[in-house]
Amino acid sequence: MASITFLVLLLLALVIPQGFANYEKPPIYQPPVETPPIYKPPLEKPPVYKPPVEKPPVYKPPLEKPPVYKPPVEKPPVYKPPTEKPPVYKPPVYKPPVYKPPVEKPPVYKPPVEKPPVYKPPVEKPPIYKPPVGYQPPVYKPPF
Repeated sequence: MASITFLVLLLLALVIPQGFANYEKPPIYQPPVETPPIYKPPLEKPPVYKPPVEKPPVYKPPLEKPPVYKPPVEKPPVYKPPTEKPPVYKPPVYKPPVYKPPVEKPPVYKPPVEKPPVYKPPVEKPPIYKPPVGYQPPVYKPPF
């Protein structure tokens, strides 16, 4: 609880500055003093740094979409008319004759091949029958 002296001092501090009412002299009227408004520039406060709020990452499970069936697109074959190209003229290419000097080859030495003699056995000929000179065989005459 507050002490009595503190309460008394508080009461005096509130009453004395206002002064006591003076009943002998009436108060002199003083018109209110109008002071023009004073321009006060707005106070510019520096921006206050607020550190970014760190939120833990939220786990989002991957969305599983069922596969969408797309039927195959059937396109009719596109008709392309055959293109006719005119024949391209190619002039004959002229090639000048190329001179080829004759190739001179040195003669190749071939040593003589030595073959051993081949043995041929003597050929035996059977004797040929020769009829005697002036002999004529009998002529066959059929009977009449």
